[in-house]
Amino acid sequence: MTKVLVVDDSDVLRKIAIFNLSKAGFEVHEAIDGLMGIEKIIEIKPDVVILDIMMPKLDGFQVLEKVKKDPQLNTVKFIVLTAKGGDTDLERAKKLGAEEFMTKPFSPKALVEAVVRLASR
Repeated sequence: MTKVLVVDDSDVLRKIAIFNLSKAGFEVHEAIDGLMGIEKIIEIKPDVVILDIMMPKLDGFQVLEKVKKDPQLNTVKFIVLTAKGGDTDLERAKKLGAEEFMTKPFSPKALVEAVVRLASR
């Protein structure tokens, strides 16, 4: 079963993502900040991480950078999901290794489709 980790400091966003991903048949885990996100990535080795950018402790860019530099974790695929929709954020996320980039508000259907796409790669 595909494991998905949702890392976001917004309870509402996590609940929406978890509900839709669980309904689609994924094993879903959650983290409320960047530091907990890294701990969970190490612990559960998810296939796909849905990652917010603006979070306490470590932001999404810092999480991406740390995980992609670790040879044991660098196969984890990332969907960056952020309220910051600027081109520079998109470029930075891609440079750091994010496979997909979505802005909030997001379509739960599009999010599930993106996870399905990445999980099958």
